[in-house]
Amino acid sequence: MTIDKIKDQLLSAGKYVSENATLATSKANLKLTLKTKTDALNNLYAEVGREHFNSLSKKEQKEYKAIMDLEEEISKINSDLDLINETKVCSKCGTKVTKSITYCPECGSKVN
Repeated sequence: MTIDKIKDQLLSAGKYVSENATLATSKANLKLTLKTKTDALNNLYAEVGREHFNSLSKKEQKEYKAIMDLEEEISKINSDLDLINETKVCSKCGTKVTKSITYCPECGSKVN
């Protein structure tokens, strides 16, 4: 094998690797963009559903007992975590603060 053939093979291999690396990078970027857009869409759907649920009367909301049960369980878990983390929640704006804080840094209200 001559040096020119080896040189051509190395150039060809380098070109192949470069093209595949570019393709792999493009593919990874598209997958990341797709996931970001899909997550954003799902969050919007969830918000629409939440707004619809909140617009229902209390009687209508009771038909969605599973949602209400999960909300209650999540609230209790968050309260348990707040106790463990020694935090409390501002009753005016909902900001979590440490127990040593007297006034909310977000809205300025006194935190009990």
